[in-house]
Parts: sequence; C-alpha cells; structure tokens
Amino acid sequence: MKRILITINMMLVAIVANSQSCPDNNHPHAIDLGLPSGTKWACCNVGANSPEGYGSYYAWGETKVKDVYDWNTYIHCDGSKETCLNIGSDIEGSEYDVAHVQWDGSWMMPSQAQILELVSKCQYTWTRKNGVSGELFKGPNGGTIFLPEADFWRENSRAGSALDCDNDGLNKETDELPCTGYYWSSTQSSSKPDCANCLFFSNTFVYGDSQNYRCTGLTVRPVMRRPPADVNSDNIIDISDIVAVINVIVGTDTNPAADVNADGRTDISDIVAVINSIAK
Repeated sequence: MKRILITINMMLVAIVANSQSCPDNNHPHAIDLGLPSGTKWACCNVGANSPEGYGSYYAWGETKVKDVYDWNTYIHCDGSKETCLNIGSDIEGSEYDVAHVQWDGSWMMPSQAQILELVSKCQYTWTRKNGVSGELFKGPNGGTIFLPEADFWRENSRAGSALDCDNDGLNKETDELPCTGYYWSSTQSSSKPDCANCLFFSNTFVYGDSQNYRCTGLTVRPVMRRPPADVNSDNIIDISDIVAVINVIVGTDTNPAADVNADGRTDISDIVAVINSIAK
C-alpha cells in the first residue's frame, strides 16, 4: 500500500512541477513557488501579455485605467487625501480588487501578508528579461516569477518613464537614479488612511512593507489562493487530495497542507473535509 501511495505521489509532484514556470505563451499562468501558504502568483501583470510587460496602472481600489493619477481624479475621495473614503482595510476579492474584476474570479490582488511571504521565502535577483530590467523571485521549489521595474504614475506621467535602465538598475545617462518597481497590495495602511501597502524594489533592495498614496497609479501582480482542500495545489479538488492526506497519515509525506481543518493535526477528519469539498 505504501509503495502505491509513494508512486502516486511522485506522479502528482511531476504534474504540479509543470506550473513552476510558464508552459506556453497563453498568459496568465498560475506559478507555484512552493510557498507555505499555497499561494500561486500570476506570471504577468494585469494588462500585460508577457511576464516582462508593465501592464496597466491603477489607483488603489480603482479598476479602470485613466490619464491622470492624483487626488482630483481619485474616485474614493473628495479631491484631497484628507477626504479618503473607507472602502475596507483589505479589498482582496471585492468589487475594488482590480485583479478580481479584470481577470476571472479566482484571481485577486495580493495581500500585504502574501507580499511579505514572497519576499521572505523567495530568493530575489535583479536581472533583465527580454531587455526589461526587474526582479526575479525564486521560490523554495525552484519556481520563478519576474516582476518588471514598472515604476508608478502620479499626475500624468510615469516616474522614470524616460529612463533607460542598465542591468545594474541605473539610469544609463546619469548612472545614478535607480529604476524601481511598485506593486499594489490589497491591504490599506494601518497608520495612514490615505495610503496602501505595496511591494517596492530596485537593483539594491526589496521592501515588502512599503506604502504609497492611494491615488497613485501602480501595477498589480495577481495571486491565486489555494483552497484548503486543494492539498496538492493543482487547482483541482479530487481523489488525489485524499491520497495526499493519507500519505501524511501513514507517514510517507510531511505536506503541511494536509491539515485541511487547520487544527494542528492530520487525521481522518481532514479526509472527511476533502470529501465534503468534492461533494459541493
């Protein structure tokens, strides 16, 4: 029995491994980085058709592109940062979530916690992809995503839009100003109601807990959260997830995702939880 379970498990690992990079040019793809939460990151930005494409820029909580990004055009205030409306401390999966609205319902803006997990659990390297500078994140399982240095839009221009970055992330003309990347999270700042949290990086640093004014136009890299019963993280809840839980119970695997009920142990109740999810 153990030998059969091990063989099945190896086959499933091989299948899941295919999602560690883009299998084709039909973007977006959900990339498995092997993160503890099971979160999968999209291979490209909202509005982009390739991993190195900047995509579109959005003010926080807005779902449409515009020409000017300032407090006068921000729809969730009355013309100033002091009049920002409360649209929720976390807009993930809501009507204000541009990834959820522009892509299908399984995609969402990453929360600050998911961005912090990306930064803390992945290795990151400043590099170039097809001539575009940016940060390459490599997960614990070897999966990778590339985030281009898309900078941000404020008022009617993109910061750094005239810059030509070399592989060290510096302006080729001045050799001083670094090219940077800013990516919205779904989480509002807990200390500044006119700001939201974001990922901020350049050739010399990566900050997972940065902030920017909500009216600013930033890029968005969506995530796909793993349902608890999707133990194998293959976007399908089926018999293979039951097998994965059994593997942990009999001692042939140590997958923490097998604790479907999140009660600190893996037992028959987790198998029942998967079965209930399949039956829904």
